[in-house]
Amino acid sequence: MATNWMNTSQASQALDISPRQLRQLRKDGFLKLGQHYRIISRSNAARPTYQWHINNCLKALNTPLEKR
Repeated sequence: MATNWMNTSQASQALDISPRQLRQLRKDGFLKLGQHYRIISRSNAARPTYQWHINNCLKALNTPLEKR
């Protein structure tokens, strides 16, 4: 069964951007929790682990700048 959710490394390759750029889009608020990414680590983890919804991320990245 194929899934649209990928880890950061896989997502950055699929989206053709660096993992750093992907994380920055999240930090800037461009990519939204629940829509573009989800946190899969335990709530008490020292550092969160993210999964990225590739189709939703692609739609957001392909939106013209004037409509973002």
